[in-house]
Amino acid sequence: MGLEQRLATFYSSGDPELLREPEAQQLADRLYYSVDWYAPAEAAEGARMFNVALLLAGFHWHRCEYFEEDISREDATRATFLYKMVCQVAPHLVPEVVMSVYVQTGDPVADMRTDNPLSAYTQLGINLLKEAETKGDTRLLDDAAELCLLTARANPREDVVKAEALVTLGNILTRRYEFMDEEDDLERALIVTRAAEDLIPEGDPCRLKFCSGLGHIAIRMFQLTGVLDWLDEAVRVLREGAYESPGDDTLRAAVLTNLTAALTAQHQAIGRFDAATEALQAQFEAVGITPRDHPDLPSRLVNLTDLILGHPGKITAEADRYDLAIGLLDDALSLLPDGHPDRPGCLNSLTSAYQARYRLTNEPLDLVAAAEAGVSAVEASAVGHYRRPMMLMGFAQSLKAFADRFPGSGGLLDMAVAALHEAYTLLPEGHPDCADVLTGLGAILRDRFTTGGKPADRDGAVRALRGAAAVLSASARTRARAASAAGDILADAQDFAGATGSYALALEQLELTAWRGLGRADRERLIAEFPSLAANAATCAVRDGKPERAVELLEQGRGILIAQALETRTDHWQLRALAGELADRLEQVLGELERLPDSPSRTAGWEPQDHRQADESRAALARQREEVLKEIRALSGLEDFLRSPSFDALRAAAARGPVVLPVASTYGCFVLLLAEDGVEALPLETSAEELAGRAVTLAVALDPGHSPFKARSTVLDTLEWLWGTVAEPVLGALGRTESIGPDGDPPRVWWCPTGIFSQFPLHAAGRDLPDGGVTVSDRVVSSYTPTLRALLHARDRPRLSADADGRGLIVSMPSTPDFRDLPAAADEARDLRGRRPDARLLTGPAATAPTVLEALADCSWVHFACHGTQDVAQPSRGALILHDGPLTLRDIVNLRLPYAEFAYLSACETSRGGFVLADEAISFAAAVQVAGFRDVVGTQWSIDDVLAPEVADLVYEHLSRQSVPDPGAALHEALRAVRAQKPNAVASWAAYVHVGP
Repeated sequence: MGLEQRLATFYSSGDPELLREPEAQQLADRLYYSVDWYAPAEAAEGARMFNVALLLAGFHWHRCEYFEEDISREDATRATFLYKMVCQVAPHLVPEVVMSVYVQTGDPVADMRTDNPLSAYTQLGINLLKEAETKGDTRLLDDAAELCLLTARANPREDVVKAEALVTLGNILTRRYEFMDEEDDLERALIVTRAAEDLIPEGDPCRLKFCSGLGHIAIRMFQLTGVLDWLDEAVRVLREGAYESPGDDTLRAAVLTNLTAALTAQHQAIGRFDAATEALQAQFEAVGITPRDHPDLPSRLVNLTDLILGHPGKITAEADRYDLAIGLLDDALSLLPDGHPDRPGCLNSLTSAYQARYRLTNEPLDLVAAAEAGVSAVEASAVGHYRRPMMLMGFAQSLKAFADRFPGSGGLLDMAVAALHEAYTLLPEGHPDCADVLTGLGAILRDRFTTGGKPADRDGAVRALRGAAAVLSASARTRARAASAAGDILADAQDFAGATGSYALALEQLELTAWRGLGRADRERLIAEFPSLAANAATCAVRDGKPERAVELLEQGRGILIAQALETRTDHWQLRALAGELADRLEQVLGELERLPDSPSRTAGWEPQDHRQADESRAALARQREEVLKEIRALSGLEDFLRSPSFDALRAAAARGPVVLPVASTYGCFVLLLAEDGVEALPLETSAEELAGRAVTLAVALDPGHSPFKARSTVLDTLEWLWGTVAEPVLGALGRTESIGPDGDPPRVWWCPTGIFSQFPLHAAGRDLPDGGVTVSDRVVSSYTPTLRALLHARDRPRLSADADGRGLIVSMPSTPDFRDLPAAADEARDLRGRRPDARLLTGPAATAPTVLEALADCSWVHFACHGTQDVAQPSRGALILHDGPLTLRDIVNLRLPYAEFAYLSACETSRGGFVLADEAISFAAAVQVAGFRDVVGTQWSIDDVLAPEVADLVYEHLSRQSVPDPGAALHEALRAVRAQKPNAVASWAAYVHVGP
């Protein structure tokens, strides 16, 4: 414990024994004799002498106070001598007793109280800080810190002069932390900067300096700890400085640059897209208001370039993006002489820019330029420089890219491995950047194994990637990527047990990546980065002989958004019985999260500030949710509350009939046949590649712009192939080899397709169609469920009373602006109104999105007869088209409809998911079910307007005959009747599906 820390502990604890210990006296002696108290001193050395004198004087004086009976004469002598030096600068810090001694003895120091220009010391500190940043000389930072300490300690007033000294001291300590990697410096920087806040008058320009300094420290605290709260604080305080300060303030460009850094870190850590966009805009403005001769212009140009290269959206034509970035970096380099501390970072960014342009143009000269810039960056970054690990990472990536293009380039991968090993050794243990270094190392070792075939490289790659996934301070997204990559290598090596373990860790991190503190669009974007993860995990578990684990992993990695939505809609009776107060808190937090606007229609017309406030509120609520869950899971019996269910819980989904989960992966294709008594894995004679090709062929053929004859032919071919490849083996394994008899309840099957299987009409598979033949519907009644949890949730909901069941809503759009007419929609509505005259009818101009949303809140059943659309690349754009435009999936999914029972979606593509986010089962039908409708009838592709009223009428006819409503059975009977009457209309009747329990 140093003397300053010992004194601070004494002041906080009041324990004088800390001053009596021999070690304390030894520290004081060493410090006292390290200073030549009589030598003339420059400003910085004089400041240091003052700070040491104040520290030692306090130590010896307190020893005099507490140990009067046995202190040495040396303590009193030293205290008196040292306080003389303090008195010359800050007499208010000298104890009155000591000052009275000076007066009584006629010591002239008592008359030396003067108003010293303390702010001048702070300015000297600022000048030394700038010089240190230019030269990289940390000794200058020590001198600067002493000057600012003097200003803060010598000032008798709690005013803005002291505040500015503290803020500047915080900046100096932060820079010293960056150069020297001493965590104590960063902690002290935070303490002194926070101490300045209350000293700054409202509206004073020093507030901007405070915001800039505290924001910078908070960014570094996040980078050190990985705690997201630091990023939130950084963004908050830097936004205040950037957006509330005068536009012509000379410091504003620095604040904007710090804000850019905070937002970039936020985007990288949690994936918020708007943060990346705001960062880019802020940095463009920062560069725009920075004078050409400003010393910080080069670093700001580099920051802007990094944002241009890394922005996830489209900001300009791709070729223009990289040309612009390289041009900006060339400009920055022209302003940075050799030896400048910012030159290595600029060269490192140039390495990335050339590599990015190479990936677009395939121009080898860009690879050469990238490698040259990488070498220069490493050479320019001195050993021990805090940014050297970053330079080594960029250099290694340039070597890897060169080796990928020119496989015969001997030794390049070895050099890359060596560079990354050095980078890793330079980073503190557990630093977030360790994950990036180890991930890069794993990728290069994997490549070296591919070219050289040495098992040691493969094993090293797995160790590195698993090490990256274990870095707790890294983002969940980074850890998920690393664990998934390790799983890929192990699966390729046929180590399916090891692969399953790595994939399981990746799935855990994927759930955290899709954080509730993000809007839905961001969560979808992040989940889409892992399209095959759940299927790969399940396949490896099956190949390891553990189909039960495969079911668990599939459910964990699929329908993440649905699971989050169901949190709010689940009756947590067990929690309420054990801890009612926690149940109330959880309900409140989840309710507030869900009520935050999160769809384009609800946020239309918002200003940027409105979006930022919503983001901040969502993040704060998500953290409250995590805190409540932590308390809940500490209770006995609730350790797994709201975690992914176990197999024992999931098998209950097969209580009314088997659930079939088809899975396609690079490592094999199979179906999991889930029954109450267990699960069986059934291999399929197909491949992921074949499935993808057939899915695309079917989608293209069913596009409304293509020939109906081609569509019919493709549908028939697809159904025939599905029968032989999937349906017949499945039905055989289930013992469903005979047609449904006329008596008794027909057997049921629930299809829960994963990945690419979601694009296929599994329920309609058959052979020898359309004339005769056999189909799945001849042997079982088919229903679909997006996930097992969704099925269990739908079954758990109590049915409403017969009286409540009477409230109905019919929405009919025979004519829709900008869409072709659907004359049969009027017939469909008329026929249904004839059956249910009490239902509310909305049609034509009355059928607007706000009106329909309001009406849904009071109805138990709804029937839509209108246009529907789906975007397989962005399935959350799925919509029903009303008079005023689309009623989108995102408008529906956050509704909580207390009376909802049955929805009939007589529109195109309402049960179609996406090629992207296939495992999220994002369809309008699934969204309607999540909103509250237990049973939903939808369509997998475009339907025939003429046939639609006939199918609907048959469904409602069969429903009217049932004692207990069973829409799945009603649709089954309706489609069998249509097929019997119109066997050639395969493409029409095969589109209809039932989703529900």
